[in-house]
Amino acid sequence: MKKLLSGIFLSLVSMVNVHAESSAGNDIFSGMLVQDRDDIVFVRCDRPSLKMKIVETDDVNKKNVEAAYQTFKENKDKPLYFTFVGHVKNDDKGAYTFYLTDVTDTKLGSSCNLSDSLDELLG
Repeated sequence: MKKLLSGIFLSLVSMVNVHAESSAGNDIFSGMLVQDRDDIVFVRCDRPSLKMKIVETDDVNKKNVEAAYQTFKENKDKPLYFTFVGHVKNDDKGAYTFYLTDVTDTKLGSSCNLSDSLDELLG
C-alpha cells in the first residue's frame, strides 16, 4: 500500500511539473518599443512603467522583427504599438527580459498607453 501511494504521489508531482514547463511557452503581448539610452526596449501596454530588455529567440521571425524595428525608427515621434509573440522572464531582482519570437501586427497612429489615448480624446 505504501508503494502504491508513493507511486500515485510521484505521478501527481510529475504531472504538475510537466504542466509548469509547458505553460512557460510563448504568449501574445501588445506593447510599444521605446528608446532607452542606446537600447530599444519593450514596454507592455498594461505595464507602461516596466521596460524590458529584448532578446531574440533562436526561432525568431527575423523578417517581421526587422520590419517592426524599421517602422519604429521611421516613426519615433508618432503613436505606434505592436503585437509581439514571446515570453517574459523575471531575474528575481526586479529586472525583466522579453524573449521575442515574432511581431504579428503594427498599429500606426495609435497608442496602447491609456494616458496617450486620453490626451488624444481631450486634446
